[in-house]
Order: sequence, then C-alpha cells, then structure tokens
Amino acid sequence: MTNRITLRGCAPEPLIHYLKALGVLRLVAEQLDPEARGAWSGDAFVLDTGKTEDELLDFFLTRYCPTPVVAPWNGGSGFYPQDKNQRALIEVLERAEAARLDDYRTTIAAARRVVAGRKEQPKDEEKAALLRRARCEFPDSALAWLDAAFVLGEEKADYPPLLGSGGNDGRLDFTINFIARLLSVLPEAIELQTFAPLREDGRLDPAKQDKLRKKLEQQRDGQMAQSRNQLRAALFQDGVARLERAAVGQFYPAGAGGANATQGLAGDSYVNPWDFILAIEGTLVFASATVRQLAAGARSKASFPFTARNSTVGYGTASPGEKMRAEIWLPLWSRFTGYAEVSHVFREGRVQFSRRRDRAVRTGFDFARAVAELGIDRGIDAFQRYGFIERNGQANLAAPLGRFDIPKGERTRAALIHELDHWLDRLSRATSDTKRTPPRLIRVREQIEEAIFDLCASGEAEHLRATLLALGEAEAELARALRFREEYRLQPLSGLSADWERECDDVTPEFEVAAALASIGGERGRWAFRTSLEPVEVSGPAVNWTSDDAGAVWGAGTPAENVAAVLHRRSVDARRAGLSHPVMDGRRVASLHAVGRFLNSTSPRGGFDDERTEALLRGLALIDWHNAAPRTAGAGAAPPPELPRAYALLKLLFLPRGELVREPGGKPVLIKHEPSIVPLLRAGHVPEALKVATRRLRSSGLTPFTSEFLYPNDEGVRLAAALLIPISEGDVRELANMVLRPPASAE
Repeated sequence: MTNRITLRGCAPEPLIHYLKALGVLRLVAEQLDPEARGAWSGDAFVLDTGKTEDELLDFFLTRYCPTPVVAPWNGGSGFYPQDKNQRALIEVLERAEAARLDDYRTTIAAARRVVAGRKEQPKDEEKAALLRRARCEFPDSALAWLDAAFVLGEEKADYPPLLGSGGNDGRLDFTINFIARLLSVLPEAIELQTFAPLREDGRLDPAKQDKLRKKLEQQRDGQMAQSRNQLRAALFQDGVARLERAAVGQFYPAGAGGANATQGLAGDSYVNPWDFILAIEGTLVFASATVRQLAAGARSKASFPFTARNSTVGYGTASPGEKMRAEIWLPLWSRFTGYAEVSHVFREGRVQFSRRRDRAVRTGFDFARAVAELGIDRGIDAFQRYGFIERNGQANLAAPLGRFDIPKGERTRAALIHELDHWLDRLSRATSDTKRTPPRLIRVREQIEEAIFDLCASGEAEHLRATLLALGEAEAELARALRFREEYRLQPLSGLSADWERECDDVTPEFEVAAALASIGGERGRWAFRTSLEPVEVSGPAVNWTSDDAGAVWGAGTPAENVAAVLHRRSVDARRAGLSHPVMDGRRVASLHAVGRFLNSTSPRGGFDDERTEALLRGLALIDWHNAAPRTAGAGAAPPPELPRAYALLKLLFLPRGELVREPGGKPVLIKHEPSIVPLLRAGHVPEALKVATRRLRSSGLTPFTSEFLYPNDEGVRLAAALLIPISEGDVRELANMVLRPPASAE
C-alpha cells in the first residue's frame, strides 16, 4: 500500500520551491524508497511512496546522506588562506561524527588535493585545468555535483545559469551556504556545536560541568525541535518556522533582502535552511543532463536542459535593456512518475521545433513555439518559466515569468509561423544591435515576438490576427527604412499562405473589405495590391524591393483617400499598359453588407473602423494571393437598404474587364472604362461623375431607371474608394437590378 503525501511546501514557484520537489523525489528514490513516484497537482508536488509522513521526516533528519557539494575553483569556497570563516564551517562538518557524512569528508579531502597549496582561486586556463583535475580526483558520490555545476569545453568551461558560474553567484558561494545550512539542522552537527563549550573548558568542577551540560542539552533539544519544525514547514507548509538570516541567492527573490525588502532602507536575507538544502539537492537532477551541440566544421557549444537565451516577451515586467543571464522552462507533469523517468526527461531536455522538427531551441521565444507545436518530451503538461534577471544591484534573481500550458492537440495556427521563419530570423539578427537599430524597428520586431508568444500560449485566432497586424506594420516600417534594409539585405516578407486569411477571419465588415482589397492582383501578381502599398515588385510568390515606386501611392492620408488614390493610379497605369480596364479583380470578395458599412461609416446605423481595416489590409497584403484558391462565387444577396444607389450605378463601370452579366450564364455586356469618374469623385464633384456614368451606361445599351441620384459631395472620396472593393458576380447582378431597367424593357 502506498501513501500519497502532498508536499504543499513544494510549488511551481518560486524557483526554490520547485527545486525542493526535485530534491525530495531524487533523495527519497535514491536513499529511502526506490519505488517512489511524484507528480504535480495544482500548486503542490505529490509524493507517492510506501512511507508515511513521519517516516519521511525521520529520514531527512536522521538518515539522509547529503550530496558532497564543494567548489574549490571558487574564491570564498573555504579552500584558500583568506577563506577563514568558510574554512571553519568545513572543519566543523568534518568533525561531525556521522557515517552519512563520510562521502562529504572524502570529497573535501579530494578538493584540498586539487587546490594543492594554491594561495588564491585560479583564473582562465588555470581554472579550466583545476576543473579537469577535480573530475579526476573527486569520488563518484560527488560527480553528479560536478556535472550540474559546469561542462568542460575545448577551450573553456560552460556554466548552467541554474548554479550561477560554477556554484556561485557573484560573491555568494552556494556550496558554503549549503554546508552552513546542514550544520544548523543535522542532529549530529547540532550536537557537536552545542557541546563545544563543554569540551573546550575542561577546568570546570564536576558540579558546574553537570549544570552546563543540562543547559546545553536543553539548547540542543530546542535546536533539534526547531530543525524538525523547519523541515515540516519546508515540506508541508505546516505552522510558522523560524528562518535563518542567511544568503539565499537567486533561488528565492522574496527572501533575498536588499533595498525596500522591509521597513527602512534595506532588509536582510532570510531562508528556511531546509528549503535551501533541498533546493541544492534538486539542482543535481540537472546533473549530466548538460550536452554539447556539435556541428560539422563548428565549435562545440554547451546546451543545458530546458534552458535558453532570454527573450523579453511574454511577461509584463520586461523592460528595454534589462540584463538577463538566461531563462529556464521547468516541466510540470500530472502523471505519477518515478525518478528514473524524470531524470531521463531532464537528460533529454532539449526542445526542437520547425516543420521538420530539426531546429533546436535557442531562446525563450523559440521555446514557446516549440511547446505550442508539441516538439517536447511526452508526459509534460506545462512549463513554469523563469528568467535569471539582474535586478538587485548586480545580483541575479530567478523571476517567475509565468506558466505555459502544453496544448492538448496540434495548434495549426501556431504552425503557420513556420512560413516566416527565415524572414523573422534575418529581422531579429538585423535589429539585435539596439544602438545601431532605429527604435521603431526594434519596436515592431518586439510586437511580432509578443504576438507570436501569445499565439503559442493560447492558439487563439485573435493572437494570430495580432501577429498578422504586427507583420504588416513591420513591413511598412521596413519600406521606409531604405538604408537599413540595404545594409542588412532585408528582403520583403513573402510566401504567406492563404491559411492566414482563413484562420484570422473574424467575420467583420472590416476584415471582408481588407481581404477583398488585399487579394487584388493580375497575372503572376504583377498588379498585386501590395505594390500599391510599398515599393515592391511581385512575381508569383517572389517579392523584392524596387526603386520604381511610382505605383506605391499609399500615403499619410485617410484609408479612404488612399484606396481612392490606388484606384486612380491603376486607371492611369492600365491605359499606359494598353489595358481596357484597371486590374481590380480579387481572389476574395466583400459582401454588399460590408460595402454598405464602409460607405456609411459615420452613420449611426453604419460604423466602420477605417484604421483597423488599414492595419488588416497591410497584413493580408503579405499573403501570396496568386497561389490562393479563388473564393468569389456567390448567388448574390438582397442589397442592404442603406446601400446608396449612386454606388450601385458607379460600380457597374468598375467591373473586372468591364463585363456585366445580367443573368447567370448570359452573354456579357461590355462597358467601356471611363477614366474621368474617379478624379471627379475625389474632387467632390459627385453629380458630374454620376452623369458621366449614366451616359457611359446608355452608350453600352443599358438604361438606368433615373439619372437623378442624391449623394453628398463631401463623401465623394469614400465613394470612389468603394468602387475598388471586389464583389461577387451575383452581387453585381443585384446592383444592376437596383439601378437598371430589365433587359427586355431597355429601349
């Protein structure tokens, strides 16, 4: 029969509590119950074991064998002449009469041999040589610590950020603090230190010795009871345990002290000694998990489990230019798992992503993408993210950056990010130098990364739309940064599939209009709407910057003014190219309802967001519409009552190739293009434009019901812009029925 013991003191955050959970599982499995298993449940770690709570407490207090943790390569480690206080702690540990400390004593002796009489800590090449010697001299019981603290490279050692720079963080040495905490909680150490005065003063008469002994016994019993209470608090969060005033380092930011930590200017650092002990034991789960990434013809590079370069995205406290050593994504699992399997997960704790699963994670941003695409070890439900951030002077603190849940199924939206991998990599490299990069380009890159991070976390369409909007803004900024993009050879983003449009569609009039306009293009994309937005030339999926920007007429005006300008320019370019009509057919169409909302944007019954439409248009224009399957068919719906008849009349002169089909399958009526209409509308001469249109229709054999149409002159620009929006053939027939007499009556 097994017991499931909930360790409420072991939580996903702060980091010290997460590491405690790993330490407990490792020590129990290796020294108490090999069949023990563990799992995360909510904000606690649950231990499944054949032992009881009392047996668990007794194990740690009386039988637990501490891992030999020393760092003779560091100053302040207790192995150099100036380390007097630290050396005193090591000597106390050596004198403690306990067989469970034998490995520690053996390791300390090995460390002294490695130091070999040096007067100060080694540096550079000498340090690397000392580390290699430690690998040879240290006993097997200490090798796990060495594997967790550093990785030997061809030229120098690499250090996992979890343990600072080889077991220390600045002047704080984790190993000496570990020994000090052991001395304050292990019964043998308490006994040794408590009765030291009795051993040292042998001149007392027997009566005084007995009195002192009884006093010291009370003191010892009180310290042992305190150790037990501290252990219960560390494991179960039972009661209030006395904290020790001692350095805790990066593992517990709330207890690290410093400015504003308490009343007054600064506060001391406090820690439950068992918290620190078990956390350091937990770091050894990462032992021998460090690997080296080797590539042909390249130098080797250390890779630490679930560790990546920092990314200032995905958390609200990020600030520009803050110093961050790295970030680590710690796995959370809900299935009860033995230590052997858990340690295997950490040993294989490399995450990959990309469509072919062959791209290794380098940054926290990459990690979010990998998690969203399920390119991780099975059995993990979520990751707790931490960043090692310099926020207390020059000290690093492990700041929790949030929890990232693993999707239950494949996230197809997040997978679309593959389509911009190459372009995004180049943009990230080009903007990595914050001193040389224009701030606006750094801003748009960060917006893209933030949106992608949110997309990976949620898989929701709103975050894919945010990504698309950020891409459109970035492309607009690059279009204005000629010198920068030429210096870094940044090409326009290209190759986005039509899946972006399908997945981003929020079924709003703004999206309909933006998609219809963005999808306009001619043969092989020569007349793609994108060429009207920015100085690019489009040839199928290929997009390149061009010095001929005459067609890029989109400017600082309102969206309606810009769309009208695009239609005017297309009319001019069509005549120059010998085309009978401007190129204005699209792979997508907008409904008459959406067009009506566009035309009645200021009406109480209308309401249309021009700015959002422009942002969507810039993003949707990045899609390779030439290879997108057309979706323009439709039987046509009854026009909305608010749709102006002036628009219906004018739109008949702005059809693809000028062909009007009055009946399905009928013979098309060719309506000659009239280039004067758009300039008249843009100038506010709406009645004149309508008269020209009426004459043109009559000359094409079509008879309007009337030549009198009322439309405000100050809305002429918006009316001109609406004429460029593609609509379906069915809706064109509905417009014809609104303003033209039936074919049989047209005489």
